[in-house]
Parts: sequence; structure tokens; C-alpha cells
Amino acid sequence: MWRISPYDWRMSSGPASDLDRRIVAALMVDGRASWRKIAAALQMPDRTVTRRGTALLESGAVAIHALADPHRTGRGDPFLVTLSCAPPVVWSTSASIARRSETVTTYVVSGRAQCVADMWCPEGRQSQLFLHELGATPGVTGVEVAPVLRYIQTLTTWDPGILTPDETAALRVGEPITAWPVFTEPVRMDREDRALLRGLVEDGRRTFEELGRMAGVSEQTAARRIDAMRSSGIVTLRAVVDPRVVGLPVAALLRLRIRPPAVETVAAALSASPHVRYAAMVMGEHQIVADVRLPSKDALRHLLTAAEWTEHVEAMESSLILDVLKQSEVLAASLR
Repeated sequence: MWRISPYDWRMSSGPASDLDRRIVAALMVDGRASWRKIAAALQMPDRTVTRRGTALLESGAVAIHALADPHRTGRGDPFLVTLSCAPPVVWSTSASIARRSETVTTYVVSGRAQCVADMWCPEGRQSQLFLHELGATPGVTGVEVAPVLRYIQTLTTWDPGILTPDETAALRVGEPITAWPVFTEPVRMDREDRALLRGLVEDGRRTFEELGRMAGVSEQTAARRIDAMRSSGIVTLRAVVDPRVVGLPVAALLRLRIRPPAVETVAAALSASPHVRYAAMVMGEHQIVADVRLPSKDALRHLLTAAEWTEHVEAMESSLILDVLKQSEVLAASLR
């Protein structure tokens, strides 16, 4: 298991500066971009960007980790799992869910269901996991499982709207990912590819030389193989960011029930919004679940009541995200 250091923003000047927010946004476009490339895109001095970018990584406010397509690498299919917990043990029960190897993301939320987890599970294990193991977890009083049909937005594609289109274009590598995961036959990964992936999972900014040594291949081979995995979408690099750093401290989870003909319309609107950090099209009572991040409660109220896409929503459940215990397979520091 790999872990990110805790969010620890200690700057005498208070909130993150505009430059820091822009550097974070640049890393969200390409987590492996060199400081020189970021400086050129932002039209800022190399030395300044290197100093501030290094400080951001060291603070734990942002970290770069790889994530492999769960379906094509044989890890399983994605599910959104909602768990009700006994009130005295909500946090400890949610923490035990977060520590499971199948769990990618775990939130503690307000409302009737206190824990929401994005989980990946192979077909042969689904019955055992969802019908037996999760229900037997101490503190769990109810389990709802919604298969994910498509991810609408993930950390890989989230654009908080900080950079201009030209700045984003100068940083982007290859074509944007439009579908993830891809539900095709699993691909074969040899020992070297899996070693390269493990290295990127632990630290997405490791050099090709370091990764080559870990996999027992040359620097050139490591670069070629990683570029191929990234271009095919088998591997994505995610900037795991505390949204407070980019000025979005309010976190909410939305569950939307939508008329079937309008589901794709709402999905397109959510994917274009700078405030939607994560969204998935799921089976079950609700058709879309979305994690939104906003600058204020007033902005959240406006989103819930005045966004154009709400005209297509038949029913909505909203909860505040009270705690993030795991994000993109990275455990919170409190769970170490």
C-alpha cells in the first residue's frame, strides 16, 4: 500500500498564492511535467517554479500517483458502495473499509449513509465481497452496491478552471482520456511492465532512470513502455490534491435520479464543470453520483438550485463530505 503525506499547508502568508494554485493545476494536467516545462507554459521564471513546486510536493498538498485501468489489468470492475454504520463507530468502520485492498476512495459523509466507497472487484469475488464480507464488517448496518457503468469525471480529467486553454494545451501530453476504464479484454503485462507500474504508483514523478533500475530495463526502454501505457490509457497519472489548496474548501456528494433520455445531457454538463471533481454513471436508484468542490456554501446552494442541468433531475440527495479517508488508493495519514 502506498500513502500520501497529510495535507500540511503552513505558509506565513496564509492561503495558497496564485502561483502555487497555477503550479498545482499544471501538475493536474501532466503530473510528470518538468519544472522547466511548467515554467514555460505559465511564463514564469524556472527558478521560482522549481522552488515553489518542490515545496508543494514536500508539503503533501499535492502528490503524483499512477493508477492502472482496473478492467484491462484484470483487477476487476468498478462499484460505488454506500454503507450505513452504527453511529458510535462511523469513523472506525469507514477506516476499516478504506484499508481494504479493493477500495480506491473512501469518504465519510453526512446523511443516512455515512460511508461511500469506490471499490474494484473481479467477477469471481463480487458475491463474497458484497454479500458477505462487507456486511460482516463490525459496525456496518447496511450495504448498497451500485455498479459503475462509466466514469464521467476523475482526478485524471478534472480541470478546476485555473489555467487558460493555451496553458493547458502547452502542458498536455497526448490526447485527453475520454473513456476510463475501458471494458475490453484484459491486457497482458509482463514482469517489467508491472514493476514500472509499481514504481509509478509509489511516486509518479520518479525519473525514467530510477524506474528502469527498478524494472531491470534501460532508461530508454522504461520511457518507451511508460509512454505506451499512458497513451493507451492503461495507466493514468493522477495529481492527488487537497482541493483547499486551489480555493475549493466545500465538499459535497450528490446522488442524482434523472430521466433516462437526459442522463447523457447531465453527464456532459457535469464533466464540463470546474467544480465536479468526480462523477460516475451507475446502476440503481440513482443514475449519477458526483463529488463537487466549491469555494463556499453559497456557491454550493447555487449549484444545487440554479445550475442548468438541474432541470433534468427528478430527485437529488446531497451530503457534505466530512472526511476523506482514501483518495485514488492513497490512504489518509490518519490511517497509517
